[in-house]
Amino acid sequence: MKNHAFQALCFALRRWIIWPLRKPCHIVLLGGPGAGKGTIASQLSPMLGLPHISTGALIRQEIALQTPLGLSLKERIANGGLAPDDDVFDLLVKALKSIPAGHGAILDGFPRTLAQAQRLEQKLESWGIGLQSVIWIELAEPDLIERLSLRRTCTNKDCGRSYHLKFDPPCVESVCDACGHALAQRSDDHPDAISNRLALYKTESMPIRQFYQAPDKEGLVSFLQPTNANTKQEVLAMVLSALSK
Repeated sequence: MKNHAFQALCFALRRWIIWPLRKPCHIVLLGGPGAGKGTIASQLSPMLGLPHISTGALIRQEIALQTPLGLSLKERIANGGLAPDDDVFDLLVKALKSIPAGHGAILDGFPRTLAQAQRLEQKLESWGIGLQSVIWIELAEPDLIERLSLRRTCTNKDCGRSYHLKFDPPCVESVCDACGHALAQRSDDHPDAISNRLALYKTESMPIRQFYQAPDKEGLVSFLQPTNANTKQEVLAMVLSALSK
């Protein structure tokens, strides 16, 4: 805990003293479905003063608002499939452009395909910037299945808080602590959809790993291997240690 507090202090000092003088900072968090990317991003965001952008959340927002794009993606997502690269990239670029000049962002779960990784690099280069770090969270498949199958989400679209029936249960069963709305299991967290998602992840992630491990990107990516036995604070400490390098 003392080590974690010291790392947090160091990052706070960097945020207020050093980072304002730098180009926008963009950090990518990658990992399989349920790896905890969103949790880590939500912890890092206030520490680093960087907005947290989740393409998954952007897609779910489109679906909840029943936009033409959201309606076209709903069935694909429910079956455990991935949204088309063009649609996801357009949503991401729109979100990045909404950030005040001089800032960066923590990208949660993007890129998910090699094409997305290449397009992200090209887009950032066109803005005269690049990625500062890629953090890859690697969990064993049984751990991922346990995380996903027991995850529940608030049905109130203005809340959207997530819980885990084992690791982070609500105070009252099936009721959101924050707003009192009912909790539900996401359609892509059902067993059949989980199997499809993990199979797709294995296939799609290998080219991205190779892309970020290329000689011209030496030191950009860090691979971390926490387990379900690690606390959120311990995983965050791993991430902070990787970023500090």
